[in-house]
Amino acid sequence: MVEHKILFDDDGTTSLERDMKISPKEILEKEFPLRFRGYDVNQVDAFLEDLARELERISQELLSVQEEREQLKEELAVLRERERNLKEELLVAQTMGDDIRARAEQEASRIIAGAQLDAQKILAEVRQQCASLQQEITAMNQKREQFETSLRALLEGYLNIIGK
Repeated sequence: MVEHKILFDDDGTTSLERDMKISPKEILEKEFPLRFRGYDVNQVDAFLEDLARELERISQELLSVQEEREQLKEELAVLRERERNLKEELLVAQTMGDDIRARAEQEASRIIAGAQLDAQKILAEVRQQCASLQQEITAMNQKREQFETSLRALLEGYLNIIGK
């Protein structure tokens, strides 16, 4: 007799476990007493041999499935670990990207503020230079007028001396 049990692992997956109460060897070695009008011994032996072979095949298949299941569980664990690592790496990359973006924005703001300050200084210097040049022009105009006045007075003095 073969019993099948479905067990649930800790992770909630199911596995098929089989508690065998009889082995293929026991089937082959089982002997039945002969009775009057009993079954055909050759047919019973042939059936038991077939049954033993099928039970052996099923046992091997179950073992193969269990091994495959264990291998798949291991592969799943590896894949889950990879997924976890990828999620962590993605989070780190996003955080780094955000940090880089924030630093770039801060640097851009600093550069813009510096450029604006430099522009204001340059504009103030230009205005100062314009005012200075304007004062020089005014002073030169006054000197020119004084020179013209002095020259005119001198020329008039010479004309008066010559004309007399």
